[in-house]
Amino acid sequence: MMKTTLAALALAGAALGSLPAVAHVTLETQQATPNSYYRATFRVPHGCDGAPTIRLTVRVPEGVTVAQPMPKPGWTLRTVARGEAADGHGATAPLAEIIWEGGSLENAHYDEFVVRMRLPNTPGELLYIPVVQDCPDGKQAAWTEIPEAGRRITDYRMPAPAVRLTPRN
Repeated sequence: MMKTTLAALALAGAALGSLPAVAHVTLETQQATPNSYYRATFRVPHGCDGAPTIRLTVRVPEGVTVAQPMPKPGWTLRTVARGEAADGHGATAPLAEIIWEGGSLENAHYDEFVVRMRLPNTPGELLYIPVVQDCPDGKQAAWTEIPEAGRRITDYRMPAPAVRLTPRN
């Protein structure tokens, strides 16, 4: 019985060793209604190879018409626009990137970064939202891999977080 249990544990460990990294930046809610407002909560479970995270960059995908980041105490928030603002009261340019920096998320700690987004009207689509973690000494964890046609997200080591836009009934 003991040999069987040890063999099973060794087999399970070997199988896990061949899987891609699972401790990556993910979205708290992984499906949403197309053409709606969505609260994207990015979960950051660790730093880069033992170092703290000192900057987090969210790359806003094309088709997202509104992106409003939530400020975080202890972090400086800045944005990079994608083009010009439309005319009208309160109009702002769509965002290409949202960057929190100047804080420090220790490797042993966990945190969340929030962006309110207006999602595209593309039912059934899997919308990938690339995220880059920067750490001291130029270390980086770029969660930016988007699967090619015919491949699965589990085929990648550094997959971008994704939200499935639910199909219409």
